[in-house]
Amino acid sequence: MENVVYQGYIEEETKALFETLPNYHFSYYDKKEVIPEEVLKNCDIAIGNLTKQQVEQMPNLKWVQLTSAGVEHMLWLPKEIVLSNAYGAYGKGISEYMLACALSIYKSLPRYEKNQREHLWEEYDSGYNIDQLHVLSIGMGSIGSAFLERMARLGATCYGVKRTLTQAPSYVKELYTLDALDAVLPQMDILGVSLPATQETNGILNKERLLKCKKDAILINVGRANAIVTSDLIDVMQMGYFKGVYLDVFDYEPLPKNNPLWNQERLYITPHISGRYTSHAHYQNVIAVLYENLKRHANKEDLLHVVDRTLGY
Repeated sequence: MENVVYQGYIEEETKALFETLPNYHFSYYDKKEVIPEEVLKNCDIAIGNLTKQQVEQMPNLKWVQLTSAGVEHMLWLPKEIVLSNAYGAYGKGISEYMLACALSIYKSLPRYEKNQREHLWEEYDSGYNIDQLHVLSIGMGSIGSAFLERMARLGATCYGVKRTLTQAPSYVKELYTLDALDAVLPQMDILGVSLPATQETNGILNKERLLKCKKDAILINVGRANAIVTSDLIDVMQMGYFKGVYLDVFDYEPLPKNNPLWNQERLYITPHISGRYTSHAHYQNVIAVLYENLKRHANKEDLLHVVDRTLGY
């Protein structure tokens, strides 16, 4: 019998599902701060996030399963402890968020909303049709791939950037590696960023690269904030670049009230909500990953989505 500590939101139906798995004893805690020391001491498997201090109190811990796709906040775990994530559970939901962002800017919906508050009757160009647009996904994991697949279905010409080249899926016209960004950016109307936080991705969209973009391009970041140099983005936008920018991830969260991003024209902020595992868009997908991995562990089979510590995802 292995002791599993589940930290985070969970529904009663999910508890009942997990309880059907043999050879596990589950303990559920909404917040990690309330997990008793005795429970930590006897924990073999943890689901959710832990602190370093808690791990130091867990001599039996052998595996941490995250409910998130992002892993950078847990890469400090000792290498003898297996770390796995919920890769693939967020692609559909986050890609639909990105699609909504792109369409809202192209159809000037934020501007009309602002005008409504001010009782202004003013018309704007309705923008290009989607089948006239070139869309680039910087990051071709489950999120970036799902975004391009949906844009392609609507008629856009789609391109992808990934760490290593593979055969392009049917909905992608061409794939590139990160070193091709300088040549590719000037051609693109929509840039979707869904990169993990690694040394390789840190600051890849700096001022020099942002100035290579079309002035009326749209930029959407749902990956990690480190990919875009925030101060450079503000400078470039104040020079008239970008028809609109949606950011769902930030260097500091919650975003401080005095951060200049709040007041930047044509920049729209959402509070890191595109990938919440508790939302209806993602919850069942995440639980499916957790359940499958628990079954695999019990059967001594290879786990899904084990994190490569050298790559950082």
